[in-house]
Amino acid sequence: MSSVFCYHPAALAKRERFLSAGLVLLLLAVRAASFFRYRFDSDEPQHLHVAWGWTQGLIQYHDVFDNHAPLFHIVTAPFLAFFGERANILFYMRGLMIPIWLFVCAATFIIARRFYTPRIAAWSVLILNLFPPFFLKSIEYRTDNLWVGLWMAAFLVLTGGALTKRRMFAVGLLLGMATCVSLKTSLLLVSLLLAGIAIWCFTIRPRSWRNAALIILPALLGLVIVPSIVAIVFAWLGAWPDLVYCNFTFNELISKSRPHAATIRLFYPIALAAIFYAARRLSFLAVLSLFYTATLICWWPLISSRDFLAILPVFAIILSAWFDRKPLRAPALAAIALFALFELGRETHWLKNETREFTTMMDQVLHLTKPGEPLMDYKGETIYRWRPYYFILEAIGRAELKQGVIPDTIARDMINVQCHVAQADGAFWPPAAKQFLLKHYIDVGRLRAAGNVIAQHGDFDVAIPGVYVIIDKHGQARGTLDGAPYRDAIELAPGVHHFDRATDEQVVWLWAPAYQRGFSPFHLRDRDF
Repeated sequence: MSSVFCYHPAALAKRERFLSAGLVLLLLAVRAASFFRYRFDSDEPQHLHVAWGWTQGLIQYHDVFDNHAPLFHIVTAPFLAFFGERANILFYMRGLMIPIWLFVCAATFIIARRFYTPRIAAWSVLILNLFPPFFLKSIEYRTDNLWVGLWMAAFLVLTGGALTKRRMFAVGLLLGMATCVSLKTSLLLVSLLLAGIAIWCFTIRPRSWRNAALIILPALLGLVIVPSIVAIVFAWLGAWPDLVYCNFTFNELISKSRPHAATIRLFYPIALAAIFYAARRLSFLAVLSLFYTATLICWWPLISSRDFLAILPVFAIILSAWFDRKPLRAPALAAIALFALFELGRETHWLKNETREFTTMMDQVLHLTKPGEPLMDYKGETIYRWRPYYFILEAIGRAELKQGVIPDTIARDMINVQCHVAQADGAFWPPAAKQFLLKHYIDVGRLRAAGNVIAQHGDFDVAIPGVYVIIDKHGQARGTLDGAPYRDAIELAPGVHHFDRATDEQVVWLWAPAYQRGFSPFHLRDRDF
């Protein structure tokens, strides 16, 4: 029958070749556009700020807060130093993710080919890139990409032949590196162990404890090498307690704001029992993915789509193999592709350029502040300037501030270091800090500088000592400041000051260096320099 809905292997293979070739070209085009137009996730400059700390001789955790494992930042810091301070630095750092993405795609193909046919392997790579979380996160500069790359390298070695001592040592070494990139590797280790036990129980004959030990011990040896080196280095730097606090204590504190997490963990033994029961009828890949999903959902304190990135290649292989047995494979895959592309379009706002806001802000960072001057932001978005407040205001930090687990000392810390510049107002500032910033800072574009509007009665309150100017929309204002004629920039101490204006124009007090560097609340810098 010639109908498109009838199963005819040769014709279907031809249609699949056209479909797959078209998808490859379309995905590459969307990816190229997304690279330059897809908005920068706040995690990207956060990671880059930590890497910048290393280039400045600062020690991660001790001098710069971070709640991620350190290897990604250490590895990418030399590239940041090479590229130098520039407003569009994240495009350069996103470029480092391209080889990792290519490797993960190649590894997915090779692993799928080992278990199934070349056709399934090819479709596995396509389906992987149709998953919106993988497509979008693999573009971004983030720890997850190196983590997935190391995990896929380990899985590639693991599935490459007989489980010799040398092979298992290499697997352990790669997983140890992955652990130093992301603590989510612990989920993979547990899942691999459980999947291995299931395979050992149901498929290995004859079973031997000695053979199992000969496989596991070299892997354990390889696993501990890189984490041990990292621990020794941070202990030598005097930052080991800080590493433990940021990676473990701080992250675990989120459980206090999520009391339901303990209830979910009660279901973990039931989930494991169900997976073990089904394991004898499932493939190793399916068993591994089920164990990972159950472990992640039951034990990880804060779950997002990126936590599934390491297992998405396995999901893609399983899904591709399942579709391969269906007569209507091509129409079904086409439908999935259309749905995924629609989701990608929706997530990227149909490829609207949303990177300019960040590059504009970074232009202003580099012009409004000089190296060495502090700048208060949420979590390191301004990259090249040190933050006066230690903790970051991402999801966990905000939750812990709300619960009172960590203190809001933002105002005090900004005063102590005389921080005259801050990020713009937004929803992430804790209440006390928000009020302080609204009272003592004024917008000059995508950033704020110390200053504010002077009320009609003439009083204004300076919180941070420094050199200030009194200006109106024409330039320097005319009047008397604290009883003396005002002429130019002047040093002001903390406290209430009084300005009697000579005209009816609105006037503001402003940190003088901001004005001297071309910034004014009357002429906001909302475009790139």
